[in-house]
Amino acid sequence: MARLPYLDPKDAVPSARAAYESLPDPVNIFRILLHMGESYVPMLQLGSKILTAQKLSPILRELVILHVAHTSRSDYEWVHHKAHALRDGVTPEQVAALESGQISGPCFDDTETVVLALADQVMTDVKPTDDMLAEARKMTSDQEVTEVTLTVGFYMLMARLMETTGVDMDEPPGQELIDALSLD
Repeated sequence: MARLPYLDPKDAVPSARAAYESLPDPVNIFRILLHMGESYVPMLQLGSKILTAQKLSPILRELVILHVAHTSRSDYEWVHHKAHALRDGVTPEQVAALESGQISGPCFDDTETVVLALADQVMTDVKPTDDMLAEARKMTSDQEVTEVTLTVGFYMLMARLMETTGVDMDEPPGQELIDALSLD
């Protein structure tokens, strides 16, 4: 059971209510986020851009998100993004490795290993080592390094929101909800 009540959309600020009501089958996290008031729409827009408009490949993005979810012990984030990850091309072997805390091994290619190591250092140390950053820059663009960092930060924030509020588990949404999140 959620630790905070879900806000009824009719009680949300008008911009949040309109955005929420425009979504096809919104999931529970969007009901909790209604408490954000005027920050609701920008939060959804940022999340949408991370999911749809980055140079970072969907596979690398979802590997990073799953690593954040596992490290943050966020079941909701894990379940929802496991579904996204498998849909976007992450293999069941990679999911199993991340679920067991592994960020390297035969199921990950060199770029995936470096990106996961970068994400790990950003999560645990905030600032990756110079060697890690140099290695990541050899394997990816500066834009992708920035996007990995943004993805880690955003999904750490989301994990903390989910765990603090105790969002009830629901079915992971399909691509149509992600596509509807742009709210431009």
